[in-house]
Amino acid sequence: MATNEIVECIRPLLARFSEDEEVVRRLVATDGTFDALCHRYRRVIDLLKAYEAEADQGAEIERLKRRQAGLEEELLTRIEGYQPQ
Repeated sequence: MATNEIVECIRPLLARFSEDEEVVRRLVATDGTFDALCHRYRRVIDLLKAYEAEADQGAEIERLKRRQAGLEEELLTRIEGYQPQ
């Protein structure tokens, strides 16, 4: 994955957990599961933006916000539990 692609993938995550940028970057580079979670998180954020632009998508927005919160919790658990080798 190119550097620009990595940065775009994790940009929303870094905005949310900016104090953990170094750990996030390391995990994306070394942990495929974490990288996949970042991609899912980015997709949810993108979908939320798209649905929020439409007036009658309240139920879908709420579902996506719950999904976002779940992903944030899982990502933060991995960030906080990261042990450098």
